[in-house]
Amino acid sequence: MSSIEPSTEQKHEVYHTSAFHAAGEAIMSFAPVNAIHQHLCASLLSPLVQGSAHFLASQCVIYDSDQPNARLIGIEYIIPRKTFEALDAEEKRYWHSHKYEVESGMLVLQTKSLVPNAVNDTAEQPAMLELQDTYGKTIHTWAPDIHAELPLGPPNLMMSFTGPGVVDETKLRERDEKLGISTEAKRKLRAGYLPHTVEPAEGCDIGDKSGKTVVFIAKDVDMKA
Repeated sequence: MSSIEPSTEQKHEVYHTSAFHAAGEAIMSFAPVNAIHQHLCASLLSPLVQGSAHFLASQCVIYDSDQPNARLIGIEYIIPRKTFEALDAEEKRYWHSHKYEVESGMLVLQTKSLVPNAVNDTAEQPAMLELQDTYGKTIHTWAPDIHAELPLGPPNLMMSFTGPGVVDETKLRERDEKLGISTEAKRKLRAGYLPHTVEPAEGCDIGDKSGKTVVFIAKDVDMKA
């Protein structure tokens, strides 16, 4: 008995089925993705817009939500203080500190909804101690608040919040309500276990110091042979 070969259209339709993705998980390696071991949620500052971002670390891939249809909007590299201090002055301009995000309670370890807050508070302490004196270089390749359908335009360098007064408190409250947490409660808790002697290294957080930031501008250049 001869079999009927599926049409090109039928083969294409299989791509969007759960069976196809299950088969892919069985036969392919996802070693870099499987090395992701933390889910962090924070607010970010760009020249255009504030918003929340979900980080899957330690080399961070950034999504605009924690839903199955979340859009991949950027990446972040995180380095320790010693590595940052060895960078030249020009390179340091691209990096931001995490001190305020950690100490203020804005940066949180996002756990599953059924995990009690007390468990979350305990689980995130090693991560906050690790991140307090680290430095991030964050590039957003998609601004969904501006271009919802496609990642259009040049990438943006993102900076972190370094003090009160700039944060969109409404968005922060909305984040807290969604996750069932309190940024203020986390701030108070962290004040009890985080070192108080850590200050950001010189050369980072240029927007905070100068009121200016770096933008990427596309220009035509001659290609090298």
